[in-house]
Amino acid sequence: MDSLAALGVNLPAIIAQIISFIVLLLLLYLVAYKPLMRMLDERSHRVKESMENAELVKKKLANAEEEAAKKIEEASIKGQKIVDQAVQSGEEVRRKAEQDAKKQADALLSKAQAEIEREKEAALSELRQEVADLAVSVAGKAIGKTLDEKTHRELIDSVINEASAIKG
Repeated sequence: MDSLAALGVNLPAIIAQIISFIVLLLLLYLVAYKPLMRMLDERSHRVKESMENAELVKKKLANAEEEAAKKIEEASIKGQKIVDQAVQSGEEVRRKAEQDAKKQADALLSKAQAEIEREKEAALSELRQEVADLAVSVAGKAIGKTLDEKTHRELIDSVINEASAIKG
């Protein structure tokens, strides 16, 4: 030991310094290292959770966007169906209106034809009467005597019926 003393090394001082160093290391380990490591672990854990939450939020956002796109597509399809139904309804209303108008026009035409036929019959009847009266008058003047009205009327009706039968 003397050789160490000759070098200027004091063994009890070195041992005391080593023990002080170990005690200091032990105190630092207990007081500083463990809490520091726990704090770093907690922070690492929080960062990891934040990253997981961020991924979860990204997935939720992607799902929400997907759902929104599906809903928009469904709404578009529903809107198109509504438009198609409205067009069909419009076409149906138009066809019905055309049919109603055609029925009304046919009814008016039938009514007009019936009215024309009635007017025609009335005109023909009046014309026959006038022709009969004229014929009686002409025949009376031509014969020089007057036939009785009833006989003359029968004669005229038979001539008109014969003329109608020839026409028909």
